[in-house]
Amino acid sequence: MLSTSCHRMIASDKGFSMKLSALALCCLFSLPAWSAPADNLFTVPLDAFQEGKMIPGQQVYLKPGVNLKSYHAVMLEPLLFLRQAENGDWQLLQSGDENAIAAYFHDRLQAELKAAGVEEALRPEPGVARLRVAVTGVSQGRPGVDAMDLLPIKAVFNLARLAAGKEPYLLKIASMAQLEDAQDGSLLAGTVNLRQSEKNKTKEQPMTLELIKPLIDEWCRQSARQLAAHLGKAP
Repeated sequence: MLSTSCHRMIASDKGFSMKLSALALCCLFSLPAWSAPADNLFTVPLDAFQEGKMIPGQQVYLKPGVNLKSYHAVMLEPLLFLRQAENGDWQLLQSGDENAIAAYFHDRLQAELKAAGVEEALRPEPGVARLRVAVTGVSQGRPGVDAMDLLPIKAVFNLARLAAGKEPYLLKIASMAQLEDAQDGSLLAGTVNLRQSEKNKTKEQPMTLELIKPLIDEWCRQSARQLAAHLGKAP
């Protein structure tokens, strides 16, 4: 459940992007791999995020004083997913789906980084940034419905919130990415994102890797180009 302060932030009239930031930040407190370091994206105040210029629907944070040009390579961490909610709501992604999606995402991001000229590092060294990406919400909604009304907590899909039938639905995926120094773990930058599929699906149609491949392809392409535009070149 969201804290009272998070509810207040979401209820405030700061626009969709800031509400998305608030919800995603609160959701991600459940990820131990992210919350262990004292310096992380969760401690960043919401007003420190700015609307992204390269990717629609993105909020961006750059730690003051950080020069990303001093980093020339990226060390990739596996794609993470939030788990089932304590209230027992049905989890949209089964373990097999998670593994297949995470593997495909990793392969596509590797390929796009190479195509964009971004070096991939296999171990922490000077000039290497570690990239962590997490899916914070997966939902499907009818076209024209506010995505914030359907963005679930802890990546669950509450069937009771949507009407039955075979009306067209759009798949929505919320995610966060954190860039940190690979050696000392200090936070460098981060993003909050909401992506939506271009093709409709029926509510009964299961969410499979094949269904979301186009969305992942674009996701990885945009991420690689964004990193290439802001990181430095290898010496």
